[in-house]
Amino acid sequence: MKVIDLKEDVELLDVLRKHFPHPNLRKYQADLANNVYRALANGEKNIIVEAPTGLGKTAAIYAGVMAFATENDLKVLWLTRTGSQVSHISREVSALPIFGRRMVCIHETVSKVDLRRFNATCRAVRRAGRCPYWPGLPRALKPPLTAKEVKEAGRRFGVCPYECLIASLYSTRIVVATHMQLNTIGWLLSKWRARREKTLLVLDEGHQVVKNALSMVRDSISIRAVEKASKEALKYGFRELGEHLRKAVEEYRGILLSDGEVEVEDLLPDADELTMVGEDIQDAKIKEGYVPTSYVLSLADFKISLKGAKPILVKEGRSLRLEAPTDPVDSLKSVYDGWYATVTISATISGELTESLTGKEVTLLRAGWPFQENLTAYIVQGLTTKFEKRDETLINDMAWVVDLAVKCGLKSLMFFPSFELLERVLSRTSIKEVVAESPGLDQEEVERLMTEFVEDSKKALLAVYNGRLAEGVDLSANLVICFGIPFAPPTGKRQALIKRLSEVLGDEKRARIYGEILPGLWAALQAAGRAIRGPEDSADVYLIDDRYRPLARFLPR
Repeated sequence: MKVIDLKEDVELLDVLRKHFPHPNLRKYQADLANNVYRALANGEKNIIVEAPTGLGKTAAIYAGVMAFATENDLKVLWLTRTGSQVSHISREVSALPIFGRRMVCIHETVSKVDLRRFNATCRAVRRAGRCPYWPGLPRALKPPLTAKEVKEAGRRFGVCPYECLIASLYSTRIVVATHMQLNTIGWLLSKWRARREKTLLVLDEGHQVVKNALSMVRDSISIRAVEKASKEALKYGFRELGEHLRKAVEEYRGILLSDGEVEVEDLLPDADELTMVGEDIQDAKIKEGYVPTSYVLSLADFKISLKGAKPILVKEGRSLRLEAPTDPVDSLKSVYDGWYATVTISATISGELTESLTGKEVTLLRAGWPFQENLTAYIVQGLTTKFEKRDETLINDMAWVVDLAVKCGLKSLMFFPSFELLERVLSRTSIKEVVAESPGLDQEEVERLMTEFVEDSKKALLAVYNGRLAEGVDLSANLVICFGIPFAPPTGKRQALIKRLSEVLGDEKRARIYGEILPGLWAALQAAGRAIRGPEDSADVYLIDDRYRPLARFLPR
């Protein structure tokens, strides 16, 4: 692995100036932009940018990438984690955003369908001629754009907003979308008239892509959804299929009586049968005047994702689900293979691990902290959120910390390992000037919470690690409290990951560092970084857990 430590203050190359989107440069930005451009010009194909939050990575990398792409007639696909990040990048560099079809849907009823069933429902409604906005006469839109602006344009023109975005593809060199686009990358490239080998892939929040690969999960579906598929099949006259699914649900529910996971037999019907039945149910619902959602079709998608493997049955509290397993090496290679070059961006990513998993030589560009003394971190002992320590004393102590922080009058961010802990602590606090994340928020609800915290009178925001508010959003604050470390629980799947990483890395100790320790620490650091988004911000960060001290050597300076 080639490592380049970036310099604070250098001159931006002349060829990059017209592509840099801001009038002024921050520390490290010029050298980052210059080295991205030079690395691409030197034929280096896999670049990783390891730089702290708030440095201005987007603007610097955009300048280097776009200068090279323009010179070599390449296209740029920039993928990030969430819809709000897509809007932010579109606004900063005038890239065309491709939001998910559901995010910009303006159909009165179809827009309310859950994500799992949305695409099949939307397709059935369009096929039946029941969407008043499709096909219409899509008009190309000019970036920058937010999801709200795209929806407003669709209403104004009386056309599907998503089709307006697709119509805008033909004249653009750079597109920004979410990581979910990786699931349908061939379709997007076809619509864009682009080829992988002539496209630069930028993976923003790249640690999330690595994390998803390390999860060893390709897809999942709840047993509750399988049960609904059974009832749906029975209701619409598919008795044999419905009974088949009912018996599968009964058997799966009897396997795990407490939290855990286990590999189980695939008791689901054939994917082709599920697809045919699901489409027939959709047709019947359309004739009845109902929205053509289908749990049976969702189950068909899951069955296809199994690819002949046995599913993993997972029980977590009241949740019982099936997971489709995948190999982490295969997952990551499918992301990185075939592009002209890739640029992976993150404040928390391992070049060594990425290089080992992909089998591709990496050039690592590494920046220091650009804001000197405006962030101070403290490790606090005397409390731990280990599962076996989660008693009433812990909850009361955490609630006391929350109350104390709010009474100090500082704008505060507080992160928890789980919604269960967050909700228990929130119920014990006496302070009402807080806003709290809850499970299953959609994009508009996330933006409302951010607005309440940033612009309104709320003094504290409570959220969970790895959640919608823990990465890729700007939440300037004076105080950050990180309760616990979000380590994954010890499971059979985790053991399988350590075994696989040991094979790849040749060392079980390193496998445990990369598979267990660093993902938890990275999640905490990503959350803490929300408070510092520029040179004018300053914050104190408190890492509260007895386990931080022994792991301090893995924390940044």
